Amino acid sequence: MVPIDEESVPGGVLHGDTARDIARLTDPGLTAVIVTRSERPDWLDELAELVVSRRLVIARTTLTAVSRDEFADWSRTALADTDRAVARPLLEDMTGIVEQVTATADVRRVMVRVFTEAPTRRCGFHVDTVPPQAPTTGAVRVYNGPTTEYVAGDDVRSMKDFYAYLSHRERVSREAGTGTCGGAAASAALGPLIALDETPSFLRPHAPVHRVPPDATVYFKHIDVRRHWSPHPVTDAWIHRSPMQGPPRLVLNVSPAERAPAGPGRGPAGHG
Repeated sequence: MVPIDEESVPGGVLHGDTARDIARLTDPGLTAVIVTRSERPDWLDELAELVVSRRLVIARTTLTAVSRDEFADWSRTALADTDRAVARPLLEDMTGIVEQVTATADVRRVMVRVFTEAPTRRCGFHVDTVPPQAPTTGAVRVYNGPTTEYVAGDDVRSMKDFYAYLSHRERVSREAGTGTCGGAAASAALGPLIALDETPSFLRPHAPVHRVPPDATVYFKHIDVRRHWSPHPVTDAWIHRSPMQGPPRLVLNVSPAERAPAGPGRGPAGHG
């Protein structure tokens, strides 16, 4: 089984706390910037209780192209029955992440995915994509429970090996019903899926899997969808996965949904 490293920060990942740190994702060797709070506010503990007890439930939702204000409006509706002491700071925090992505990517509209669910084997190691020519900086925030797992670029054999692994895992995952469906065929396929997750073939021997610290937002590199499945440099995208088990979690994922405008002296829209 691949070891989990919860302490060290590998090369290619930066611990930062400012917009300037996040903007450094344009650096060729940097794949992610992890931003943590200096202190944990009390409302996060209250939020965790609501999510784990299923008193706050947000069905898996994808908002394909929303502005910061449109997302805020959606959030107010989604949190209408939630205690104001939790709903208000949560709305401000989520909206702040959306605003940071739009500012960093220089776009008005983003895709937002948000849900409260217990982890399953639905989401193994992968890279996130953006539309053609969209900026490539997005964000993920896990508000409670086990956090996102990721690998260091130096520990990846090659993107060719990674995409071969991803293709194989997607096929096995479909056969297993992502571990959420019954039946003999699904049960038979679950063993190979677990083996793929526990010993990822695209990693070098003895390479660990790293885990994002609690209470952190990760701003990270996506890949232009046209380059997905191609042998691009490992440092062009952040390889990560959801945890495989644990209690229900609130997860927010934000990515650019449009090209950045070309301005004077900027030339074509950048890739973030």
